[in-house]
Amino acid sequence: MIAHRAVVLTALLALGAGAARAQLACAATSAGCALVSTGERPDVRPERVAGEIVGGTYAGVAGYFVGRGIGTVATMMMADRDDALRDDIVNGVGIVGAGFAIAGTVYAIGNMGAETGSYAKTLGGVGVGTAASLLVSRLVFHGRVPADKWSARRKWWVATLECSLPAIGGTIAFNRSRRWQR
Repeated sequence: MIAHRAVVLTALLALGAGAARAQLACAATSAGCALVSTGERPDVRPERVAGEIVGGTYAGVAGYFVGRGIGTVATMMMADRDDALRDDIVNGVGIVGAGFAIAGTVYAIGNMGAETGSYAKTLGGVGVGTAASLLVSRLVFHGRVPADKWSARRKWWVATLECSLPAIGGTIAFNRSRRWQR
């Protein structure tokens, strides 16, 4: 239930920030609220932010499994005594694959239309979100997922939150670097 509330709170904060930004733009214009940006940076649109977060989250899940597959193939020839190291390498390559998939998706969605942003800053935001996600995972699971202590629904919400944090970080970083294309 806590993870569900955290996801809902995060979504409300994102939508609230978009609405507040739009209202500030409306107040700055004397002709009323237009869809034209009032400055150098384009206005934040909630539907684009939602697309970046949702698209980035699910691209990250796919990127994680592709990365794990690559890591598994790369470590196939390791000795059996190195199983723990092999698992760490496979998981690390999965996390890197997820990071690039998230950053690429957030960047692609954000660059639609006449707007552009920084891929490097997007990737940096994904890195910060990934660090936060790993920290949440350590705090909640203490390094391992309980097999039967939680319901499947609760595990799903926690996994969704953990997968969303890198996409949220990338979205924030991308939108801080947005500008009009020239």
